[in-house]
Amino acid sequence: MKKYLMMFLSAIVLYGCGGYIKNENGSEYIKQLDGEPIGCTFLYKLESEVSVYDQADARRYLENRIADQARPGNAYWIVSERTRPNEWVIFGPERAFVLAANVYDCPNLRTVRTARSDSPMPEYELKPCRGVSFNGVNDGRCYQ
Repeated sequence: MKKYLMMFLSAIVLYGCGGYIKNENGSEYIKQLDGEPIGCTFLYKLESEVSVYDQADARRYLENRIADQARPGNAYWIVSERTRPNEWVIFGPERAFVLAANVYDCPNLRTVRTARSDSPMPEYELKPCRGVSFNGVNDGRCYQ
């Protein structure tokens, strides 16, 4: 019973470490993009490395770094994401997140379009459904 209690308490402690990094200096207004933006000005490339438990904390740390720059942008696109093992760590995170991002200044964040397509290409063409009536009754099925 004591063993299960200790496992439960250690899980709670590790869960409490998530969400450790908070937004600073207006970094909550910086938008993450899923591709290279169209119509935005490229400012600089930024690489950040941080030892945290959660990937969301690593992204929040990157956003805080962007907000602290002399020319802060309002949008970023993560170009590469990797982890690196931390050596000689006893109580901290075992891995460090290394994020490289391109930072942009976009005139209107609500209408940012990216080079990446938002919808996947259809594998086949859908033809319109034509219901067929038999004896004046439409059975609702499609016949091609």
